[in-house]
Amino acid sequence: MNPSVKPSLHRPLRKMLISALLGAIAGFFGVTLLFRWTDAPTVAGSSMILSGVGIAYLAMALFVGIGTLMPKAGSKVLNVEDSDELVENRQSLLGSSLANGVLGVMMIVLANSGTGGTVPVSIAVGTVIVALAVAGFLIVKTWKYQDELMRQVSLEAGSIAGAMVIATLLVWGAFSMNGMGPAIEAKSMIALVMGMTLLGAFVATGARGMLTPR
Repeated sequence: MNPSVKPSLHRPLRKMLISALLGAIAGFFGVTLLFRWTDAPTVAGSSMILSGVGIAYLAMALFVGIGTLMPKAGSKVLNVEDSDELVENRQSLLGSSLANGVLGVMMIVLANSGTGGTVPVSIAVGTVIVALAVAGFLIVKTWKYQDELMRQVSLEAGSIAGAMVIATLLVWGAFSMNGMGPAIEAKSMIALVMGMTLLGAFVATGARGMLTPR
């Protein structure tokens, strides 16, 4: 085997394993903090689910954000060709990371609010308003830094997520009103919308072959 080819064959696999390991570690610490510092696990199942989705957003924001700020190290973990790709897309990646981060915080705050929660109504509502305003501003602000492909993927992700949310709510609602399933609850609905948004992004990027390890 040509020695010059061997590293290129093993690099994607090594990067995938490192990413999986770091993701597992981040997930472990995230769940540990969730149980220690919040009341979500003891309030209701929907609170736990919403907190979990929030942690997923925070973990993604952390990985992408730190990887973008440290491109040499980030290129060894994130699914990019090299550090130059991170540098070229720094504006959009950092904006996306920050948006995901504030949305993750919003979900964790909401999970600990409401009946039986420890977060006051004013703080919960204020967090939602601020998070949506910041995330919306960042999305609009960084749109111009995305190339045509990324813009198309973003639109496709939104369409896929919307279709999944509609289909799930229709089925859920039909079963619920006929006594064949749990009632639609606010925290569960928020978790569903945000979870499907994240899943839609993965489906759209995967359909474009952008999840293939590089």
